[in-house]
Amino acid sequence: MKTGKVVSINPRPASSSADSPSVPDPRQSAVAFREVMRLIGDGASVRDITDAVAFSADSEALMRRVLARYGFERLPDTYGELFALFEYCDSLDAASGVGMRPADQLVEWQAASFVVWRRKSPHLMPAIELYCAGDIDALRALHRAQDTLTVLGRGYLATED
Repeated sequence: MKTGKVVSINPRPASSSADSPSVPDPRQSAVAFREVMRLIGDGASVRDITDAVAFSADSEALMRRVLARYGFERLPDTYGELFALFEYCDSLDAASGVGMRPADQLVEWQAASFVVWRRKSPHLMPAIELYCAGDIDALRALHRAQDTLTVLGRGYLATED
């Protein structure tokens, strides 16, 4: 039976406050990003990936929490940055295995995934290694030094000539 009511798929925090949106399990970046998109709109009005992203108070608060987990300090300015960020964070999660494998299997998972990522996207390995090691401060410094969010946005859907 279908209803017209929209219900968040995110778990409710134990103690909820009216001015703080519920935050998804930090290991579920795809869930968090779906919730961000729900809060800012479906992107149907996006004509160009250089269009500016307008965050609501709820979506900004959620986005800042998610960004902190992945070592970013600023919000995406454009839809290109936003969509590329989704893919980037999903890559970090996939390489880490967190949320996909039991904790006792993560070392083995990461060793195998590093082989694949070194071959597939060697430029991501410094970030992947820092993320998997849990060194978010060093990851934040890397993102700041490389201006990763800007680079991701510029490269999003770029085609080679």
